[in-house]
Amino acid sequence: MSTPLRLQVKIEEFTLGAGTFSLKDISFELARGEALVVLGPSGAGKSTLLKVVDGLYKDFKGEILLNGRDIRKLTPRDIYSQMGLLFQNPEDQLFAETVFEDIAFGPRNMGWSEEDIRSAVRRALSLVHLDGFEERKIDTLSFGEKKRVALAGLLAMGQEILLLDEPTSGLDPLLEKNFIACLNNLKKTGVSFVIATHNVDMVPYFADKILLLVDGKGCLLGSPNDILTKGDLENYKLRPPLITQLFKSFEEKIPYLPLTVEEGRALLLEVLCKDSKSRTR
Repeated sequence: MSTPLRLQVKIEEFTLGAGTFSLKDISFELARGEALVVLGPSGAGKSTLLKVVDGLYKDFKGEILLNGRDIRKLTPRDIYSQMGLLFQNPEDQLFAETVFEDIAFGPRNMGWSEEDIRSAVRRALSLVHLDGFEERKIDTLSFGEKKRVALAGLLAMGQEILLLDEPTSGLDPLLEKNFIACLNNLKKTGVSFVIATHNVDMVPYFADKILLLVDGKGCLLGSPNDILTKGDLENYKLRPPLITQLFKSFEEKIPYLPLTVEEGRALLLEVLCKDSKSRTR
């Protein structure tokens, strides 16, 4: 049984402003619990694409279907009850004094009862591993905590499609790892993601498929292995993950190119074990 599609995007052309920037030839689909990464260099149009998908810009040629409905025919309320956009900088998104008030804003604006609001806030904080943060002041939070609070604000509204703009930027390595673990846990609950980033080393940890975007044009769409092991990735103003580059020199002697450090470690152990066994014969 196939998984129902939540997003169907086909943007033939979109021009931002007086011909200042355009998107073209972009097409992808998103299913329940799936993460699509929009990968591209700075200035590729990733943030603009997220805003078009979120319904902030509607004067594009093509079609975007949100759960089977034309996004241009939906009200902002219709869209935001199903899909939300997480900005690159959480401080552009957080405005209330406390964590509770900030997360509660969306549900309260939707007319929910106070009991339902409190329940939604608690559930959202639990999903991002910030239980008990309701009364914390926003200005006392770390950057990583602010990112998770902003994400909780979307989850509290029951949004099952999340558009994330460079979600790991500004995070130190440990917070980056924890945030990605949070996203993967949300995927398991059925949340779908469109994630814009240029961080190729982190993409394999959460991507199910990748859309390669360069100069506003959708160039390639495929699995992480299809895209990140391409020999000509530099022609698209990107590079493979560092671990993939490291093993590239030995491509003819190994069964596959690893995309993550964990895959590289496992492959190295496999090769060393085989070499050890051959020497003992």
